[in-house]
Amino acid sequence: MTNLNWQPSEYEWVEQVRQLLLDLARSCLGDVPKLPMHLAQKARPTAEQATRLLESARDRGLGEPQWQQIQELAWVADVRQLFLELAQVYLSDLPRLPENLSARSLSLSERAQRLLDHPTAEDFHPQATPPGPDKTGTGAAATTVEMENPGELLRHLKQSLRQQRNTSSKADAAEWQQLLNLLDLAESLYHRLKE
Repeated sequence: MTNLNWQPSEYEWVEQVRQLLLDLARSCLGDVPKLPMHLAQKARPTAEQATRLLESARDRGLGEPQWQQIQELAWVADVRQLFLELAQVYLSDLPRLPENLSARSLSLSERAQRLLDHPTAEDFHPQATPPGPDKTGTGAAATTVEMENPGELLRHLKQSLRQQRNTSSKADAAEWQQLLNLLDLAESLYHRLKE
């Protein structure tokens, strides 16, 4: 397992980008796909942060050929590419959105969620399941505290559904992904209301 020396702030950034990607996917679903100004303005800073993470990995001896073997770096490289394309759209006199923007954004947001659920790096991250009794559901007091926050409740529900899906005899059913996408949307709306 590769230790990227990522801090909690890096995983928080992954979560922020995941939310941006979901917003981007939603904005492109209409008959006339568009790039909302608040997303366009975040394209360049997001690409720059991705570049910093990739350069940090390169400084530690993880060259570009190795990035695709480490899910965090592969995701960061793909996010960087997408947001560089969006920055060019934002600066262009004749803006034209990249092909399959909604599908690409949704795919990257799903990869971000998998990365947060099962990182290859051996670092702490915000959605890590604490060791000990909570994994078996016997840590009721800690779970109750977590559940008081609706955002935590939605996150816990998504994790529970993913576990159920993994053990389901109908794990390939499209309804599982639809359900998870609806929860992503609910979580995104909740975060927007909190701002």
